[in-house]
Amino acid sequence: MALSSSSRVIDPGIFQIRVVDSWLEAMPHDGKNLLLSDKDRRTLCDLASPVDIREANRSLYRQGDTATDVFLLVDGLVRTSRIVANGNRQIIAFHWPGDFFGLSEHNLYVSDADSVSPSFLCRFSIQALEKAFAEHPALQSLFLVKALNDLREAQHQIVNVSQSDLPSRLAFFLLECAEHSECYDAEQHVVTLPISRLDLADYLGAAQESVSRALAVLEKRQLIRRLSTQRLWLDTVHLPPFCTLDRAS
Repeated sequence: MALSSSSRVIDPGIFQIRVVDSWLEAMPHDGKNLLLSDKDRRTLCDLASPVDIREANRSLYRQGDTATDVFLLVDGLVRTSRIVANGNRQIIAFHWPGDFFGLSEHNLYVSDADSVSPSFLCRFSIQALEKAFAEHPALQSLFLVKALNDLREAQHQIVNVSQSDLPSRLAFFLLECAEHSECYDAEQHVVTLPISRLDLADYLGAAQESVSRALAVLEKRQLIRRLSTQRLWLDTVHLPPFCTLDRAS
């Protein structure tokens, strides 16, 4: 089913471009988001079409579809995934508010994209963006900086999946969730997992039963405490050193 544009009016103030930390020096930022100029916001607003996704597990596009647009997630959560050689699904990434997605190759999308929760997106025509980049070099720089940031995150994920054991990979993901106020209560140190156990297993490249055992390992080490199926208390002091990958490096 094709995505239809919403009647919602886009406020230039909604545009947030998420970055991970202070390694970026190419553009001004606050450590969490790039600081966009009023001109950047107006340009993005002129180019964007609003899309409301009112349900979870809604397909946004499929691998191999003709790539006509890229998307900025404003609210909600989106996953991108591929079916690997053995027929299993591998979730490549979860996209949070402030993330662009819609990677393509030879004008075709290279993955599936689905909503994890009701979401609000801004859709940008690739053709219109290419024209805007020629007219607004600062906008092109913004997209480049975001792409470099996402590449860095992807490299972290590759190292984490390839070199860490499952409990460490799980701990790493829990700390990722703790970076997002949408699902983390900083006062109580409680994270509410925004995804299903199946999604979590497919993201970590493991069976659901293995993920349950990994949770038990973390709980036995008193690094987490399960409050319910989705809610976990985190020991934010000792959980980071437990991870194989140092996020500060």
